[in-house]
This record gives sequence, structure tokens and C-alpha cells, in this order.
Amino acid sequence: MHFLHKLGNAKTEANYHAYYQTLITDGTANGATINGNLTSSDVPFKTTCIIMRYRTGTLYSQKHAVLFKLSTSQTCPLSHK
Repeated sequence: MHFLHKLGNAKTEANYHAYYQTLITDGTANGATINGNLTSSDVPFKTTCIIMRYRTGTLYSQKHAVLFKLSTSQTCPLSHK
């Protein structure tokens, strides 16, 4: 594995990381509570994966479908919004 792909070498200047850090520093969010779902045995592994994808901005969405030319419309096929 290339050294850039090891844990801890994530880009910290990303928008998601910066937004999360502002929530922690201004007291809006409690880091222990936010990360509690990652270590809880009550949360299924699949749900934990979805949470991590949402946090990192890699959750496949309708916007991604349009970018990958798998859909022609930005509207959600379920909610039509």
C-alpha cells in the first residue's frame, strides 16, 4: 500500500473536515456523542458504513448518478424533489 493511503493521511483541508471541526470547537456538537454510533454494538455495521460515507461525502446520491451518466435528472426518483 502506498504511504499516502494509510490511516491518518486524509486531507484535512476538505470542506467536510473543516465543517466538522467548527461544530466541535464552537460547542454545537459533542464529539463523544457524534462518534458514539461508530463504537456502539447496537448500530449495525451497514449503518456505520453509511454514516462514514455521508460524513466523507462519498455516499452515492442522485447527483453522483447524473455525473456518472447513469441518470438524466437531478430530482430524486423516490421523493421527486
